[in-house]
Amino acid sequence: METGKNTSADRNRKQTGKSEEIVADSAICTCDKGSKPGTFRVTSQQKIYCNGARKLVATDQDKDIKSLNFGNCAAKNNGPCSPNIVWSNTYNKIAIKGKMYPLTVKSSGTCKAGGGRINIQTSGQQVVVKPSASPRKANSTAHKSPVFTEEDWKHLPQEDEKSQNKRVPAAVQVNNVLVNGKREITITPYDHEELLFTTSLTAGSVRGTGVKWDVCHGNRMIAKGLTEAPARTYFTKEGTYSVYAYVHKPGSPKGKGVVRITVSYPKFKSLEWKDENGKPVTYIGLRNKVFAHVSLPGCKGIPVNCRFYYNGYEGKTYLSALTPMTLSAAGKVKIALSLSGDQLKKIIEDRKHFSNGQKIRIHLELSSRHWIENLTKASQHPILFNDKIEFRSLVIYKDSDCKEKLQGGIADSGSTVYVRVSTANMETGKIRLDVYKHETGNQEEKSPKPSPVYSTSCPVNSTGVYKFSLTLAAPPYKEGTAYKVVVSWLFSSQSSNGNINNNTNRQISKEPKQYILKGKEVLFSVKRHIPTPKAEPSKANVNRTEPEKDGCPRCREEWTDMLPRLKQVFGKVSANRLKAVAQTYTENMKTLSMDTCWVKAHFFAQATIETGYTLNISEIMNYKRKRFEDIFPSKIFKGRWTKDGKWVSDRDKNGKRIYKDGMKRTLDKVYSITDTQERKIVLANIAYANKNGNGDYNSGDGWRFRGSGLVQITGRKNYSKIQHLINTRFKLNVDIMTNGADTINGDDRIATLASMCYVYICTEQNPQKFSNNKKDCTAFSKMIGNEIAERKDGKVVTTNWREKQKSFDRETSKAFLTESCLWGKKSSPKPKENLSKWHDPVDNPQITLWTQSGKYNPANAAFGVPRPNKKYHQGVDLFCTEGSNVYACLDGIVESITDSPKGQGQTIVLKITDKEQLNYFRQRRRDYAPTYKDKGEKKQGEGFDENSNHIYLVYYHLSYILVKKGRVYAGQVIGYSGISGIRDGTCGPHLHFEIRSERKCGDLTKRCNPAYYVYYKVKISPEEKKKQEERMKKGQLKDFYGRK
Repeated sequence: METGKNTSADRNRKQTGKSEEIVADSAICTCDKGSKPGTFRVTSQQKIYCNGARKLVATDQDKDIKSLNFGNCAAKNNGPCSPNIVWSNTYNKIAIKGKMYPLTVKSSGTCKAGGGRINIQTSGQQVVVKPSASPRKANSTAHKSPVFTEEDWKHLPQEDEKSQNKRVPAAVQVNNVLVNGKREITITPYDHEELLFTTSLTAGSVRGTGVKWDVCHGNRMIAKGLTEAPARTYFTKEGTYSVYAYVHKPGSPKGKGVVRITVSYPKFKSLEWKDENGKPVTYIGLRNKVFAHVSLPGCKGIPVNCRFYYNGYEGKTYLSALTPMTLSAAGKVKIALSLSGDQLKKIIEDRKHFSNGQKIRIHLELSSRHWIENLTKASQHPILFNDKIEFRSLVIYKDSDCKEKLQGGIADSGSTVYVRVSTANMETGKIRLDVYKHETGNQEEKSPKPSPVYSTSCPVNSTGVYKFSLTLAAPPYKEGTAYKVVVSWLFSSQSSNGNINNNTNRQISKEPKQYILKGKEVLFSVKRHIPTPKAEPSKANVNRTEPEKDGCPRCREEWTDMLPRLKQVFGKVSANRLKAVAQTYTENMKTLSMDTCWVKAHFFAQATIETGYTLNISEIMNYKRKRFEDIFPSKIFKGRWTKDGKWVSDRDKNGKRIYKDGMKRTLDKVYSITDTQERKIVLANIAYANKNGNGDYNSGDGWRFRGSGLVQITGRKNYSKIQHLINTRFKLNVDIMTNGADTINGDDRIATLASMCYVYICTEQNPQKFSNNKKDCTAFSKMIGNEIAERKDGKVVTTNWREKQKSFDRETSKAFLTESCLWGKKSSPKPKENLSKWHDPVDNPQITLWTQSGKYNPANAAFGVPRPNKKYHQGVDLFCTEGSNVYACLDGIVESITDSPKGQGQTIVLKITDKEQLNYFRQRRRDYAPTYKDKGEKKQGEGFDENSNHIYLVYYHLSYILVKKGRVYAGQVIGYSGISGIRDGTCGPHLHFEIRSERKCGDLTKRCNPAYYVYYKVKISPEEKKKQEERMKKGQLKDFYGRK
């Protein structure tokens, strides 16, 4: 139908001829299943433009959430839109990259995810038409139906990325970038919050300078070289996005060209029930108040309602009205629950109607008009209603905040401990605490009514939690004596509601009518003082070669010499604990014939595997069922012992092990116990009953004498032998029989001495027979304990003996220097004067031959040589493959540990101030003529003072740091070498090592060439050169951050 009017659109079409309308960035689309229109964002390609190179052309590969988002999907119960579009009617005369076809306004799509139909409403183009008064007016002319011809396509000017911003000076960079005014923001995929990116450029920029954008999701690049700031539709998947803004190259010299956007889906994460003190609870009683701690990440700004209910006799019964919650910025909220008198009566009446003894559980119901993932799962975490009167727990703590438990039930004489009592449903009366001297079985028969040595009480409160303090001073408490704490509830006949735990004793006095409900008991003992070594600590020096008399000096080293070796092996253990171990070992090693480097290496190799390198000296017994069955098969399965002491289980026709009668049912019952501590005790009593001198299951010996100490001492028989040796050989009044493992686990000194005694006994009182000059750990391991296999898919992967051998080979033998041990020699070689006090920063120091990019240039690693960036090299690069040991050169203080992003990576700064150590440093200096003088190598920088009262040793590019701020010793391994801080990776891994007379100094100022002190190799053997070359051929490997 013709109107007879010559509109602007008609004139425009006459000028361009026959055309096809191309869809571009910012086009508007609709989906019949979506809640809102979607704005097109082209992500499939970044090179082909229309509209005079102003708009990216959309293709049939723009089909997912990164390109289009229609809000909520009706086909998914109003869940979030996650489209997967198949486009039809594309413009197939043009192929971009040979596989992508442009979309036109005639194109349509079908969503495979929800079945929605997608139509294109506007193409998103703005075209320049003729005639126009000015370019500005032409650019602002928008047409309802813009056009684009195939001829236009051929002559379309494309933007050349290399020539973009070619007139902008190279020094111009992005100085700052913000998103919504911040460097980091958190959004949800459904809050539709617009993202406003703002940038500022460094000096020298001109008007119209273009900024490019890269978008990374985690470690994956999802968009590169965008000419406009990324749209909201890029940020739809959960996780953290990094958005980089730049002019010429990604990144910024000031580190400000990046922002972080965290996307969090609205979801229910967790619900925890806690009391008023923030401690977890499993039930709600008559008077106490509990709190539901709910976590709903990503729900900021989303209205959520809550209410409590329980399933009563007549169905769901609500305890509160539907109430809106106020969420924190992190989506967390705390909701209080307390029961009124009427509600309690109703719950108790409903419970009476259930004939099967069904328990009442109170649920939290959450609801919202918006979609929140797993919201209904909140009701799957109920809290139990329990009106039974009982004592819930009785625990002794070392601190008044009741956070650190009294380990092993052993307290220091004169210290103050705190007893925390938790009760349930006690409404009136008093809670009384009595302390009795703990008697053995025979003594208890002679004194049937013991008197308490201390008593106290307090009124019942609303929380049901009570704290009593005990000061363990004499009198009444004596060293080396065990005590029993008993708690009771004193109440009148009117106080009780009749629902009292019948498992407790009840005593009735005459007048007035008072009742006593006895509760839980707990034991503790007051520790005797164990004297510490009287010898003054010597200066630690692990490379000392002066003999004390005959033989190896390290065999009889003092605890201060042994401490850095233990730190080298047990890097995660605190210095105080290692100090206690080192003191106890060196004090008693001669008495137990364990005073050689070989015995130490074997002993601590056992300890690494038995305690998992943490010296956690207790068998936890928190085994999964399969692991428990593999460790204790003789207790569980039918079978037989072989002549070499291995258990072989009987198997059925399917190859499965056959349980002993009733054992499968027993284990099923054990692993249904929800109380973790109770399950551990039951497992220990099953595993060790009637074994190693233990009594039966009911004796409790399995738990009392479970594995403990550095080598996991197990069984009453072994404990008894150790007790006898401690009493007779060392004359110490240490009792490890009353509380068994709890005593050993409560004190590192007792644990170390008991473990040494156990090794002495197991090795036929001659540990050196199984250790000295023996690199094979099998004989030593066999004397200490059984071989336990670790299986995967029915096959043996490794055993504890194999792991101990690995620990000996890789760690303990190197830490205790067994190869150079002179235990059998009558005399020692003369010491090398002064040089023995210095330890090179790496083993076999040598110059790094290849540069980071793989160019052969040894001079590049020398001190003072100018680099391509016109800066001078401030240290020396000593070649070492990743993971090599890095040592402290002298005794000193670790003053700084940093993780610098500017090229140094993980760094240690070691300060030397001790006069003796500084004297070793000065005597270490040699006469040195710079090898690469023609390349620019220098002797030292201006202002370096070798006679300064402090010297700094600096280590760069470490992969892992083993030490903390504080004292270290010459030869101590302080970390492992690496390639951290090298952004582009390197072909020549090395330790960058510096020597300074001041900590902070620029260029070469106050720096010295380390070659005067580190006698590194410049002429390298063919074998060593081949090793460096092989590493160079692996390419520029990257590990920018190292291990944390």
